[in-house]
Amino acid sequence: MVNIYHLFHRNVEKSPDKVAVVFSGTEVTYRSLFNYVLILSRFFKEQGLTPGQRIALFAPNGIEYPVVLLAAAKLGLAVVPLPITLKGAALEIALKKTPVSMAICWPTVSRTLLESAVVREDEVITIGESVLGERCWEDIFTDVEHDEEYSDAAPELDFILTMTSGSTGSPKPIVLSQKCKIERAFSATINYYQLTSDDVILVATPLYHSLAQRGVLMPLMLGATTVILPKFQLQSWLGAIEQYQVSFLFAVSSQLEGLVAQGVENKDISSVRILVSSSAVLNTVTKGKLLKLLSCEFHECYGASEVGVVTDFCIDDEGGNQGSVGKPLPFVDVKICDSHRKPVEIGIVGEIACKTTTQFSGYLKQLEATKAAYDDTGYFYTGDLGYLSKDGFLFYVGRKKEVISSGGINIYPQDIEEVIKRHPLVTDCVAFGVADPTLGEVIKVVYEQANVQQEESLERALRKLCFAELTDYQQPRIIEKCDNLARNAMGKVLRQQVKETYS
Repeated sequence: MVNIYHLFHRNVEKSPDKVAVVFSGTEVTYRSLFNYVLILSRFFKEQGLTPGQRIALFAPNGIEYPVVLLAAAKLGLAVVPLPITLKGAALEIALKKTPVSMAICWPTVSRTLLESAVVREDEVITIGESVLGERCWEDIFTDVEHDEEYSDAAPELDFILTMTSGSTGSPKPIVLSQKCKIERAFSATINYYQLTSDDVILVATPLYHSLAQRGVLMPLMLGATTVILPKFQLQSWLGAIEQYQVSFLFAVSSQLEGLVAQGVENKDISSVRILVSSSAVLNTVTKGKLLKLLSCEFHECYGASEVGVVTDFCIDDEGGNQGSVGKPLPFVDVKICDSHRKPVEIGIVGEIACKTTTQFSGYLKQLEATKAAYDDTGYFYTGDLGYLSKDGFLFYVGRKKEVISSGGINIYPQDIEEVIKRHPLVTDCVAFGVADPTLGEVIKVVYEQANVQQEESLERALRKLCFAELTDYQQPRIIEKCDNLARNAMGKVLRQQVKETYS
């Protein structure tokens, strides 16, 4: 059966001199990338790695990612991508949850791992200069000996292990097989958006995230070109679109909010045919402004790491479903259930459950947790709340654990945040419940102001806005300004951290 490496190899044979990957101005052809993959594959075999074993990858965005992922796909190895900023207990927990046979690391991580004896010196490869005598990534490629081109790795083997809970606390490693990644690449992206080998795909989010990995692997399976940026910076992002004639990209909501705030800066982005927003629901004001800025198809998708993309919504300036995240993809079934996992009526909020061909293999060594995530009919319970309209559109409300219970009434933070974000000086906000002896919880909103130099509080204006738009039990009791809301590397607000800091 075909694996990811086989699909890539076909494109090497078909178009060896075509640009496969662009990074920091360097263009790497399919032939050159293939040579890197074969050299690394041979090295892994010489180190005794066998199908099913794991490699930790602590690296910033760069050419290392596609080389490691493709070599692992060829040999049937699994990759555990982790951020280079992971430190202390979180780093040890991550590697204890997913024991690895080798770690490819940024120098700061190599030093931490070696000094704490989490891994042995012969199990560490450092990208850059050696810190404590271990082998370097660059040294591997001084040897021109290649592995054989043949691969018999089963696509059902574990391929990528990604962490839930931000790799802190008690993470649940999500296991994704090559078969799953192929299905997500073709069914949820290539076929759905009708991509071809002529497309150029831009990746500007951290490659330890699943969405960015798809942005790299999917073009290489298709025979297209992927452009990787070291990190998101609006000017370089717009510049890359113009320079490389990018035609398709996934963008996270924070990037698009930055685009709205700063504009296209006289860059030509007319090459973009399709843009898909992911990671967090955009507010209606931002969507309206983006429609005026963009001349391409503009989509918003909803999904989860365990199941991939669930719904898609092609946003335009017409129609009555602008608050929706769209309809289920052709291979996905969605239902809304109550706390007893019984389906609720149309328009009633409940937990979003879905059945799909792009589901994960399970949580690593957590059979009970995996089993508990499904019902007897094979639907996965996402932990997200939403409702379906009578014409089949899904409306996302928020996470189950984020619901505020005040006076016996369930209140959804997103309803409040949607209103607060309409103020032109509010860049983002988080609504959450704080303990109250009478009502159980009352609502607090922490907001980030666009001009932090401005001393004047927006509290009065925001209360007026809430009074006009929200019902009595949705009114915030406390409204507080902060300089910066905590965010992850994708620019997504860390809601739980904000709640812990300001509650």
